[in-house]
Amino acid sequence: MPDWLSPEWAEEVGTLFDLLPPAGDAEGSVGLAFVVAPRREVSVHWSYEGGKATSGGPGAAPEAALQLSLARADAADVLSGRVEPSVAFMRGRLKATGDGALLLAFLESTTAGEFSVWRDRVAGVAPVPL
Repeated sequence: MPDWLSPEWAEEVGTLFDLLPPAGDAEGSVGLAFVVAPRREVSVHWSYEGGKATSGGPGAAPEAALQLSLARADAADVLSGRVEPSVAFMRGRLKATGDGALLLAFLESTTAGEFSVWRDRVAGVAPVPL
């Protein structure tokens, strides 16, 4: 089992994009960086076509239409379900740059039950610290 927020963890989590819930009619790519230390991140990315996550994987997506970022402690809160992504965004803990419509579609999709399935599978890769 890989360590949480390690590159090996991102390799496995990056393959789970197909479990993400539909995001309206969203189009575009999303990069999600987890900041684990100063100047050190692990990232995953995915793309939406017609609202469905159709591709993705580990690593950064420098050309992503939407870039999301979570610090280590905030990632633990979001990935454990203690804090919903929309709440983390409103509190300034989930940082976002880029396509605002894509951001809203993603945040709305996280209220669907399928997002809990994705989050549970992510926790299955390596337990989220409590």
